[in-house]
Amino acid sequence: MKQSWEKRGQIALTLPNPVESSMHSFRTLLPLSLLTLGLLPTTAQAQAQTRPAAGATCQANLTNRIDRIVNRIPGDWSILVQNQAPPERRQNLYARNPSSLLIPASNNKVFTTAAALARLGPQYQIQTPVTANISGTEVETLRVIGQGDPSFSTSQLRSLTRQLKDRGVRKVNLLIGDDTIFRGEPFNPYWSTRHKGEGYAAPVNSLLLNENNIYDSSVPNPGNYFVGEFRKMLNTSGIQVVNSTLVKRTPAPMGEVALATVTSPPLSSLINETNQSSNNIYAEALLKTLGRLQDPGSLDTTTSGVNAVKSILTDLGVNPNRYTMYDGSGLADRDRASAEALVQTLQAMAGRSDAAVFRRSLAVAGRSGTLSNRMVNTSAEGVVAAKTGTLQGAVSLSGYVNGSQPLVFSMIANSDRSPSTIRAALDEIAVLLTRSGGC
Repeated sequence: MKQSWEKRGQIALTLPNPVESSMHSFRTLLPLSLLTLGLLPTTAQAQAQTRPAAGATCQANLTNRIDRIVNRIPGDWSILVQNQAPPERRQNLYARNPSSLLIPASNNKVFTTAAALARLGPQYQIQTPVTANISGTEVETLRVIGQGDPSFSTSQLRSLTRQLKDRGVRKVNLLIGDDTIFRGEPFNPYWSTRHKGEGYAAPVNSLLLNENNIYDSSVPNPGNYFVGEFRKMLNTSGIQVVNSTLVKRTPAPMGEVALATVTSPPLSSLINETNQSSNNIYAEALLKTLGRLQDPGSLDTTTSGVNAVKSILTDLGVNPNRYTMYDGSGLADRDRASAEALVQTLQAMAGRSDAAVFRRSLAVAGRSGTLSNRMVNTSAEGVVAAKTGTLQGAVSLSGYVNGSQPLVFSMIANSDRSPSTIRAALDEIAVLLTRSGGC
């Protein structure tokens, strides 16, 4: 069950443009260097393949053709297209208000997942342990410690139950759900109340179960939901639970014995789900994980996570003044980003040893994720790998064009036109980019 606004097809209403930009448009078209450096993916499942484009567009005409597309859509735009290369060899192939701060929608996930991969590495995993004060048939206190695994599901509860039964546990006097790792509000205070209760905007706490969703609606008290489901499963399996409670502020005491544990898939899989499916719950859990690791004593793990992302990406060469984050997913209306910051992030990730891991996390035109039904039967199919974004009044697309001359691009549009109209324009530009070249 995917909880993304985009994945679930919840199209935004046409409302007045939320952002008014005072910056004048400018465009830049420079010859594309033949000496570009990039790391192409090696796995076929969810990556763009190198393919020559039919009917190449002369670079001299590219800027005019993009301008004509953009000028059809009134509103605020931030666009930047560069050749993929080290900083000293990058050229702006097209630029229109590249530093303007607009609502990025789910392109915000590019920042979150890039920072998570850079900080934690592709093999990082999240454990959910179960501890007890003693080990034996009857356990006085059994504690399940949530550590924010967004992939934790009913099958993982079964695994914990099976492990406890194999250890000989038959009675638990007190089951405690430890929900203390992530501090602050589970429901982001900067998310509009119009999202509350929706599955794509579920609260994100330490004890996540089934993405805190029931039948595409979010669980209002997720910690209690987790403990209640665990208690039912234990009782059904023959482990009697006398009492249960949820702890939100007092961490586990020292010296408890570990009786069971489950481990999440590696981070490479978690960022795949985040970007391919545009999963808001995963994005927020990753942001909070970065926050609690950077500042374990923080009372607001989301704020700590934003600070962590800023610090990590600044070290990678991303201008911290070109984007503002209030969450990890892009659901917050206050989020702002520029095409410049997104391109800087994508360029930085393309130059890393784990570049292929990050690129595989992006949807591929006509092939996978939120782009599976877009740009089908065009020169962009299988060639463009990008993160999509749709929110009320905002549509975005940022990623890579793979080929003999690979490109990095970001396009953000804040407009009162319908999302489908704007998406069609972005796709048209992306197709043009796959056909750009010398004449």
